[in-house]
Amino acid sequence: MINQRILDSIEEIEQISNKLLQTKEKIKNEELERYFCKFEKARMDMYDTVEQRNLFMKFDGGDAINCIGEEYEVELQNDILKIYIPETLPKIKHGVNYAQKRMISNISWNVRKYEGLFYDKPVIVIIKIYDNKQIWDADNRNVKPIHDGLINGRIIKDDNIYCSSYMVQGYYSDKPHTEVCVIAADEITNIINKKIR
Repeated sequence: MINQRILDSIEEIEQISNKLLQTKEKIKNEELERYFCKFEKARMDMYDTVEQRNLFMKFDGGDAINCIGEEYEVELQNDILKIYIPETLPKIKHGVNYAQKRMISNISWNVRKYEGLFYDKPVIVIIKIYDNKQIWDADNRNVKPIHDGLINGRIIKDDNIYCSSYMVQGYYSDKPHTEVCVIAADEITNIINKKIR
């Protein structure tokens, strides 16, 4: 049943791709945009199906399909959880897409060995985004996948005002990527509150 749903999604991608290729001489921008939306939906359907299958296998004792990015790196150093994400964060205007879902899943699976680390403490999440553009706005990037990954990986309980705050910094780099540090908030918020009062 699950395999059939994945195959159905692949067939859907094949159909919409073939339809577009037949009219490649006369492709309009609107048609390309519609194609990308349909393609993205099919990819998300496949990804959701694999996630459901993995959840079922977790309880059934079978082998999960490994979708975890091997380039992701996680380490705990001096009570700071450091996460290396081998891609830059997606733009907010793109909405929820496959890249964001994949990022949430990769973060949550990679941080699981530190489960419960900050579960009962408020944290500050420091996000450094590196992109290969000279001028861009860091506040246009979607940081939600990072918080959702930390919640799904049971590092933090929630991302509400009592559990988490964050800061975002943008940098130029020839190699787009994202670096995340999660630290207990108390010491830093005490310093900040003393300085600004």
